[in-house]
Amino acid sequence: MSTNQYQRTIRATQNDTLDAIAYRIYAHRSMDMLPKLIESNAEYTPQALLPTGTVVILPNDNAVAAAPSIKLWD
Repeated sequence: MSTNQYQRTIRATQNDTLDAIAYRIYAHRSMDMLPKLIESNAEYTPQALLPTGTVVILPNDNAVAAAPSIKLWD
């Protein structure tokens, strides 16, 4: 199965914007992910506020989560 077959989506809440969604979903990586989010949802870029319930496609965040480290000695 192709990974492109499945896309992660969310629904916009009242007074939602693409940059607010980027911050809420990607947190500290929001500035890196916002252009990809805009590209994935080009039909919504002219709108400042998204209509409530709009389906927003989330681009893949290929960042690998860092494994927790254990300090053995002080």
